[in-house]
Amino acid sequence: MSDFMNEGQVAYFKEKLETDQHEIITRVENQSINVVISDSNEMADEIDRAAMEEAHRLELNRIEHDKLHIKKIVKALRRIESGDYGYCDSCGDEISIKRLQARPESRLCLECQSTKEFTDHSLYRR
Repeated sequence: MSDFMNEGQVAYFKEKLETDQHEIITRVENQSINVVISDSNEMADEIDRAAMEEAHRLELNRIEHDKLHIKKIVKALRRIESGDYGYCDSCGDEISIKRLQARPESRLCLECQSTKEFTDHSLYRR
């Protein structure tokens, strides 16, 4: 357990992460079923087919995004079990409770996350 969070706070974040994980897994399963079902429909019109293909592409992108989010949640749950939850992976400082409420899977404090995003953005601009 984190030194700066009490047991109730850690339990709150664990429950929130587990609930989010369950909701995302359910959504991914439903999305996957929808993609398979709609794949079986034959479209006679080229425009309809193109629209369906674009919808599938977007759906598959969403599924991939959700799968990545699940991985982040699993890692956060592991950090709770190891007692490392709530501490920044970069600087070791506490991640604010407010940030964890917004993004309970956060691995970086706001300052380090901002620095990372600025650095990442700067790399893409070159």
